[in-house]
Amino acid sequence: MRERGNIWPVICVIAVAVLVLILSLVIRHRQASGRMATVDAQVSIGDARNDPVSSRDPPAYHWPDSEVPRTAERLRDVTAVAIAASTYVAESALAGRPAHNADEITVEIARRQLVPTEWLTNQSGVLRSAYGTLHVRYSPIDLSVEVVSVPSSRSDGPAMLIRIPDTENTAVGQRYFESMQVDGITYPNPFAPISEIIRSGWQERIFKQTQPPIAQRAE
Repeated sequence: MRERGNIWPVICVIAVAVLVLILSLVIRHRQASGRMATVDAQVSIGDARNDPVSSRDPPAYHWPDSEVPRTAERLRDVTAVAIAASTYVAESALAGRPAHNADEITVEIARRQLVPTEWLTNQSGVLRSAYGTLHVRYSPIDLSVEVVSVPSSRSDGPAMLIRIPDTENTAVGQRYFESMQVDGITYPNPFAPISEIIRSGWQERIFKQTQPPIAQRAE
């Protein structure tokens, strides 16, 4: 009993020392957390005055509003409409309910959000984009789709025509047709032979899927 009574003061001293050590660690951790919460996250390396791109976004290049970018945008639109329309025609035929007319096609591709709904017009099979109108032609006999892009003005570029499927095209690759003039354009009849389209003043164009060099893209 006398030896046990002598051990209790030692145990108390050890317990107090451990408690003081734990409290000091907790206090230091809270202080460090408080300092971390107030640190500014902005970091700069080197002299910002000598860094031409420090914390600044590169200037965005905007094409001038001219015939070239408008023609490119219209080509993108007519290609998208032709692909969307032919896809709907193929899916409908496989489901056993072939499309009835061009108006059904334009309404359905807009409903599926494949083209903007604001492009819809009161004319059957006609869509109106920013720089022209898109006339969707449909042949239920062979499930063919033909889309003609008519420019709103001569500054919007030439007229364009895409046909899917292009059964007369056997070797030249993916193509479309472009009118050779912007005034007095002669539009061919729906699904006319290619020879008739060319005689009407249109020329064949091949889709080029090439990428310009890095230096040219930077310019």
